[in-house]
Amino acid sequence: MLNYYTNFNGFFHSSESITEKTLWINVEKPTSEEIELLRKTFSLPTDYLTDILDDDENSRFESGKDVPNLLLLQYPALVKDGEAYSYVETFPLALILTTDGKILTVGNHPTSFIPEILRQHFAPEDIVDHLLYEIMFQLAKSFNSYLKSLKTETSQLEHELLLTTENKQLYQMIEAQKSLVLLEAALEANVEVLNKVYKSMEIKGRTLESKLYDIIVESQQALTTTRIQMKLLENISDMFSSIVSNNLNNVMKILTSLTIVLTIPTIVGGIYGMNVKLPFEDNDYAFFIVLGLTIVFCFAVIRILKKKNML
Repeated sequence: MLNYYTNFNGFFHSSESITEKTLWINVEKPTSEEIELLRKTFSLPTDYLTDILDDDENSRFESGKDVPNLLLLQYPALVKDGEAYSYVETFPLALILTTDGKILTVGNHPTSFIPEILRQHFAPEDIVDHLLYEIMFQLAKSFNSYLKSLKTETSQLEHELLLTTENKQLYQMIEAQKSLVLLEAALEANVEVLNKVYKSMEIKGRTLESKLYDIIVESQQALTTTRIQMKLLENISDMFSSIVSNNLNNVMKILTSLTIVLTIPTIVGGIYGMNVKLPFEDNDYAFFIVLGLTIVFCFAVIRILKKKNML
């Protein structure tokens, strides 16, 4: 799907077709026909447009004299894993700066930050440069937005583990760990590419230099936060294992103690089941006497076990 945008009074507005005033073309899930149309219109290498179809495509930067510049970055998006659970996946987004001063953003999945860019006001000076910066900045900010959600989810998960340890918490932990691993890999690649862009002479000739530094700082901050969250989640995972192990030990301790207590009437019953002369056998109340003594012994053993914190 092709979305054409022109700028009017500092805001970007959608148009039905490309014109001379079109500054930004946002492409989502492009078809083969749309890819061919863009390739011919802007004299683009085919891989500039087709690489985003591979969700595992890594970040990179390509530039040259009198050729379109390509900046391929990864961005986060929420993905449903079944009906009950979801995790954060990362996908490639191609930012193409054409030779005639237009910007193409090409992705194979919806981007959550595009509506935010459309709400921004842009000064008429160097509007394409500022638009390129804003897209990159909102992309970098989207990582921190998802990381805040993961941080809240991790805190809630930690609180729930103190109360109960069910499979639900385990599944949530797995999804959170998966999200953080994917975010860390994407951010590492993005930071590396952004540093290359910052050092490139083509970009340094633009007004983006200082703003690009802010984007790098934002991405590095997200990377640091991701690594901290991963360590915290590892600690929670260890705590989860310890709680489960401790609960199992408590259950086994109680069952072992109950087995000891229940062994007493079994032994007494076994003894009085033998065909030999036994105490109280001639007493009319022998059963009740033996039963009473067995109960007393059981309570005595229970008291001893409780004193030793074994029951």
